[in-house]
Amino acid sequence: MHVRLVAVTALVLAGALAFSRPASAQEGPEREGPEMEAMRANCGGDYLRLCAGMKPGGPEVKACFRRNRPNLSEGCSRAIAAYERVRAGRLEADD
Repeated sequence: MHVRLVAVTALVLAGALAFSRPASAQEGPEREGPEMEAMRANCGGDYLRLCAGMKPGGPEVKACFRRNRPNLSEGCSRAIAAYERVRAGRLEADD
């Protein structure tokens, strides 16, 4: 019984660590702004429907969303387009 409790606790902690991000990742330019919040709000269902087996925010999810762009919901597509416009503007400003 004790071994089972330890194993379950270890799994829960591993899951929590896998989905947590360091503070520096949360403060990066690609994580800021209302565009990122709009993507989070509008693309959750698309993530679950199309890319659920992948680590959230990882490169696999980005590739999955690119591959499935025609299949994304209208709200998610608009949120991604707005994010890309803002990010492209930031990159131009840095040049």
